[in-house]
Amino acid sequence: MRFIVFGDSKGKTHGINYKVLNNILYRTCKLSPQPEFIVVCGDSIAGSTNEDILRSQLKNFKNILNKYHPNKPILPVIGNHEVNITPHDNKFELIFKEVYNDFTPTEYLDEYNKTVYYLDLSNTRLIVLNTFHYNEIHKITNNQLKWFEKISAEEKSNKFLFLHSPAFPTGAHLGHCLDLYPKFRDKFWSIVEKNHIDIVISGHEHNYSRRIIPHSNIPQIISGGAGEKLRNKFKDKKGVIVPPIDKFHFLVVDINDKLIEISAISTKGSILDTFTIDKK
Repeated sequence: MRFIVFGDSKGKTHGINYKVLNNILYRTCKLSPQPEFIVVCGDSIAGSTNEDILRSQLKNFKNILNKYHPNKPILPVIGNHEVNITPHDNKFELIFKEVYNDFTPTEYLDEYNKTVYYLDLSNTRLIVLNTFHYNEIHKITNNQLKWFEKISAEEKSNKFLFLHSPAFPTGAHLGHCLDLYPKFRDKFWSIVEKNHIDIVISGHEHNYSRRIIPHSNIPQIISGGAGEKLRNKFKDKKGVIVPPIDKFHFLVVDINDKLIEISAISTKGSILDTFTIDKK
């Protein structure tokens, strides 16, 4: 199984950085074998308080992906710009749900408008959470936390977790991610550890970085380099293996019976990082 991941492609032209996004998708079309699906880690568009503009931006973004990878599933992760930073209700989530209504996950949590879900493909479970639900910004709590604990405990050979706001940011958004509420963050991360999530992938910080979270031995990748202005601030160094790289990029994930291999590739085709998770 192969799939690609990228996040933070927002820009100034109809809410999207067309140049970078097109470069990424052009590169992904050259991959052999081709990816089976795409995970978008949030902030795909700039967003708008105008519901029609927001809807148009999301549809336009989706059309660009379909142009390069027609009929391939898109697994969307909702970010702060899809809900206009600090939402007070679910009206923006409902637009997000409407635009991605053709995607059918294996299961989703009803009250989160199809933004909290998982997809099972063979022996792999891909879990998506919402870190910008109204009244739960930068938190995984309440029903979402209970649901995550339940479905992540179920037996699967591989378990991936995707969310926009990192649990452990490195610099640019330090103190403004899940670490804003460390008590909630630590409770959430204890479930990640207990239920043996293989890897956690986020966006939000506009760079690439990789770290092993201390005491858990679980890797966290931040991949927010698909078009937004890049940053390489580096403040929290605990467990950091690859410090923030301020280059536009995407991830390629390959899964077989014994290994998970992940590569970060720049828009110029250079390898920024590659590593494996041994499943033996």
